[in-house]
Amino acid sequence: MLPGPLVSICIPVYNTEKYIAETLDSVLNQTYGNLEVIISDNCCTDNTMRIVSGYSDPRIVIHRNSENIGLVGNFRKVLTYATGKYMMFLGSDDLIDLRAVEKCVAVLEDPSNQDIQLVNTFIRIINDESRVIATKKFIFGRGRISSWWAIRSTLFAGFNIIGEPNGSLFRRSAYEKIPEPKFRNGDRWTLDMDMKNELFLLGASYMIPEALGMFRISSQSNSNKNLRFEQAKLYRLYAWKVFRDKRYGLSFFWVITATINSLFAQIMRNLFYILFIKNK
Repeated sequence: MLPGPLVSICIPVYNTEKYIAETLDSVLNQTYGNLEVIISDNCCTDNTMRIVSGYSDPRIVIHRNSENIGLVGNFRKVLTYATGKYMMFLGSDDLIDLRAVEKCVAVLEDPSNQDIQLVNTFIRIINDESRVIATKKFIFGRGRISSWWAIRSTLFAGFNIIGEPNGSLFRRSAYEKIPEPKFRNGDRWTLDMDMKNELFLLGASYMIPEALGMFRISSQSNSNKNLRFEQAKLYRLYAWKVFRDKRYGLSFFWVITATINSLFAQIMRNLFYILFIKNK
């Protein structure tokens, strides 16, 4: 019997033939072995699923959508298949450090951390060639972080400073408490942040001060190619939705702060794209 509780790594997939093998290798080679790797195929039209099917590892579980349900739909769909005690979302072109699952599980399994619902880590930003071009750190705390501050820190920063979901592990019992429809405040830009905020509402979180997740920004990334000049607008709309959601108890100050700082964040992010991402 494999030691430790089962962990579900949930990967929504659509046309990432260039990266999917590297993504799967980063999961299957984890120092923590008790995994199920859930693939939700959103009707790929390239060789992505041929590559996935070439793996003989029994931990890989493949689900195929009968039709393309879009990026947001497949994000939600892949999480419904999880059966593990803990869950992790991973983009099909992103990576995790080989120690990521082991270190995150250790935090959640600690008896003193029963109120912690979500573990986050720092994130390394990588490009098309998987070269690290930046490290994204949470500058507002280490270790245990209160629900109150975890939610407000992202609004204060004007972007998802807590970090992308790869490298984050959360309790399935908490995920199942999120009301339906899940992540209803999010959209194609803020969906992952809304997932985290919903979990923050359920308890404390924990920040491991190590870069254990790797988020890819390439010439074809959704954030770079499709949403480059909409990010601040979408973030502002998200801040308004969260403000109107009475569960959060936010004052108007946080909406104004998020609106102003999201504009600066968009400018800085686009400068980053120009300097470090080669458009193809």
